[in-house]
Amino acid sequence: MEWHGITGTDALRPLLLRGVGVLLAVTVIRFLYRGYIERSRVRSLKAQGIPILPHSLLFGHLPIFADFRAEHPPDVSIYMFHLWLAKNFRKYFPGLDKLPPVVYVDLWPIADSLASVVDPVAASQFTIVNSLPKNGVVAKFMHPLTGNVDLVSSEGELWKKWRSRFSPGFSPRNLTALLPELIEEAQVFVSELRKLAGENGEWGPVFQLEEKTTNLTFDIIVRASVDLRLHEQSRPTPSPLKKALMEQIEFMGMMGNAARGLPSVKMPWHYAAIKRNNQAIRDVLLPQIENKLQSDFRPDQKKKTIVDLAIKHIDKDDPSASRDRPDAEFVDRLVANLKAFIFAGHDTTSSTICYMAKELQDRPACLARLREEHDAVLGPDPDAAAAVLSASPHVLYALPYTLAVVKETLRLHPLAATVRTAAASPGFALAAPGSPRRYPMDGFGPWLAAPIVQRNPDYWPRPDDFLPERWLVPESDPLHAAGKEAWTPFSLGPRNCIGMELAMIELRLVAVLMARTFDIEEAWGEWDKKQ
Repeated sequence: MEWHGITGTDALRPLLLRGVGVLLAVTVIRFLYRGYIERSRVRSLKAQGIPILPHSLLFGHLPIFADFRAEHPPDVSIYMFHLWLAKNFRKYFPGLDKLPPVVYVDLWPIADSLASVVDPVAASQFTIVNSLPKNGVVAKFMHPLTGNVDLVSSEGELWKKWRSRFSPGFSPRNLTALLPELIEEAQVFVSELRKLAGENGEWGPVFQLEEKTTNLTFDIIVRASVDLRLHEQSRPTPSPLKKALMEQIEFMGMMGNAARGLPSVKMPWHYAAIKRNNQAIRDVLLPQIENKLQSDFRPDQKKKTIVDLAIKHIDKDDPSASRDRPDAEFVDRLVANLKAFIFAGHDTTSSTICYMAKELQDRPACLARLREEHDAVLGPDPDAAAAVLSASPHVLYALPYTLAVVKETLRLHPLAATVRTAAASPGFALAAPGSPRRYPMDGFGPWLAAPIVQRNPDYWPRPDDFLPERWLVPESDPLHAAGKEAWTPFSLGPRNCIGMELAMIELRLVAVLMARTFDIEEAWGEWDKKQ
């Protein structure tokens, strides 16, 4: 007689395999069920007579994004999808003479499904009439940088409280008081460009303007926030703050993005790098906050940074807190919001400066009129403009054509747009002027299609033309825009960009200091040779 011992592992193996099989089966079933729900939702909309992009039961609208990706570089921005769709709408909506006011996009399982809203009146319904919460994709994107205690991705009372604390710092009155400091940074920008300019009417070497404008915007937003001079424009290598933030932005982009295909996956070492970068940024910002806490702040002092005005509320959350004994949570949220401001404030403004230079290069008549206005208001000497503005900051607001150039650049080249969620508002739907049709938002994130909204021919005469004059004519003029909701570079409603005024000041200031000092011309052929 023989005995065969059965080990514990042998006995457990069938149970483990069965458990894994059940878990796998449940996962597959849930995946298939979710897919059925997502695809059926689109089919239901089509059955209601709503125009829908060609839709695959298996892949949804991902094949359309494949078409989009095939015509663009791998790092294309998702916002370019709007203009591409507007250009190709007859292919995807045969029989229509224009895009529908709402375009549904089924991106599951790569990303959440969206409803691209191309009509400004419809867009106002989820940003102004009903200010819906930000879509979850915003929180996912911002989390590596801020932990979602920032104005961009927070909601409810937390957002309201901190928006009210920061708003005075971004007010026109406060930023005008800070204008001499901003001019100082802009003068460094001009000085750096002079080093690259040619002499005696000759062109200088080819270079990337965006590198210079990005360094400028870093210097300005940090100076306005905490009164710290980064000297990003003049240092030979990036500062620790810029280096850490730029690396952090790469990690923030590791998420579902149908424009670029499958999402990148964060590995354990990525999380370690995220933590390290956040600490590096904090090491720069925290000492500045501590200096502000320890300084003698006077409510009547003329120059108040964004942090100065926010610190006034240090005892509002915790009555026992004070400038000598600050609440740790208050400081953490202050740092998180500063990081969000630097992130949001540097990239969009720097790119807009480049677009403005491009538009003026292509339109010599606009550039000539801009220079004429600067001669008339600031005097004939371009080198004296900075001194004039420092002595009389209000003069920056007395340049209507300059403002028109800035606004027209932002109209043709918006660089961000809000995306919301209607998950907490079952049955929420949008409507467009002149149509009884309702566009349900259940299961779709309303997405402000700013590039199309701001070129919508129903609202903008000659929508694709760069015409600063449209901002100077009376409402009765045919060139005037048909609705105030149609200009959306800073979004709409109570959750519009808090830094709008700072961005507009930066853009006008750069226009003043650049337009009469430099001629700028694209040189892609030379750049390609240099590479």
